[in-house]
Amino acid sequence: MRELPQVHNGEHSTFLALTTNGCDNPRLDAFQASRGWNPTTEYPIPDPGTGIGSDTGLPNLFQDSKFYGYMYWGDLSNPTPQWDTQEQACQSGIVDYTGVGAAEYSRCLTCLSTKGFFKVNGAQGRDNAPYNVADFMLWGRFLNFNPPKYVTAKAVLKSVIKDLQHVRVGISYFTGSSPNTAMLKPQSPSCQEITGDASAFDGYRESYISAVNGLTFATGTPLARSLLNVGYYFTSDDTVYRDVFSFGVGYTYPNAFKNQTLTSEHRSVCWGCQVSSVIIITDGEPSGDNLNSTVVTQLRQLQGPVYCPDALPCGSGTTAGRDKGSNPAIYTDDNPQYMLDDVAKLLYEQDLQRHTPPLVGDFNTAGQQNLTTYTVGFGINSNLLRHTAEVGGGLYYTADDASSLKQALLEIISHMQTRASSSTSSSTPRR
Repeated sequence: MRELPQVHNGEHSTFLALTTNGCDNPRLDAFQASRGWNPTTEYPIPDPGTGIGSDTGLPNLFQDSKFYGYMYWGDLSNPTPQWDTQEQACQSGIVDYTGVGAAEYSRCLTCLSTKGFFKVNGAQGRDNAPYNVADFMLWGRFLNFNPPKYVTAKAVLKSVIKDLQHVRVGISYFTGSSPNTAMLKPQSPSCQEITGDASAFDGYRESYISAVNGLTFATGTPLARSLLNVGYYFTSDDTVYRDVFSFGVGYTYPNAFKNQTLTSEHRSVCWGCQVSSVIIITDGEPSGDNLNSTVVTQLRQLQGPVYCPDALPCGSGTTAGRDKGSNPAIYTDDNPQYMLDDVAKLLYEQDLQRHTPPLVGDFNTAGQQNLTTYTVGFGINSNLLRHTAEVGGGLYYTADDASSLKQALLEIISHMQTRASSSTSSSTPRR
């Protein structure tokens, strides 16, 4: 999430290699052409803030008149510019810029002032940390026009949260260590609050926006394990994963995702007719997502293998998957990294809330309580994400800027609310 939207699956080396003649990059060129880049326009900051609580946005993120080295910004809210002028930037990377390097120096000045970026001849990107490259310079004006993904993601999430109504919301995010997901915010408001007051989320809005501002982003995308953790949150208790699905004691049951008791007003499922959904936003294919063999075996025993369509295979590379005749190498459905669609199907088709007797206080667990999965590829177009949404009962979207990401989230929320309204109208009314 720290890189530009045009960097796919963390492949910085590929992105830099695409940049020729200093500032000819097909991905950046296409983005500038489609969004109407104008070097004479001073673009607004990408996160102006919501005005709620202390959220004033990031006014000092990228300064319009300053210049930044590639990826030196990390996921900071106020990164230090590397150069005050384009002359300083160009001189820093070009040897003998008044002599043998004069032509490249002139090209650098032209590139920065017209296209907003320049790569010194021979500069290479790295696909492992550290990712920063001083010989790829970017104008602050261009970074405001085309900000890194973490900036856009935060700004859009806050913008959507600002206007949410009639909902319970929770937020989790990927981490670099077991169990691969952290709970940023469990669902709020409580069942009692949302039942008595449809606008109850108003009291939580500021704390959610503040939490998003504090987000940091890991480099891995453990998609299947993260969805399993969220699914665990929506189970009635440990026995669903441990005994019904037979994941056993070898599966790590993360305490932060453990559901409250079914009599608690803070339980994950409030009503017997509830429609529960999760939205996965990711900028990459799975990584660091090896599920243990017991979980993989049980997923397959519970529902059989879940394979992407032949016309839209999941993943690519040399890891052979199922037997696909003359060219099995492009299929990775049997790779433990590519189990996200298997998990989504399980959570959509299985009953996650079980109790004997079924009535617990005012909560009836008799009906099937499942989890619908929606997916958004931010800066990527992934067959795995597409298929995950298909088998998980949701929708799939792609986004490559703030406008398209926000539109995707708003359409998903609208779809959720339509389904919830339909479910409520055809079931026992909610209390």
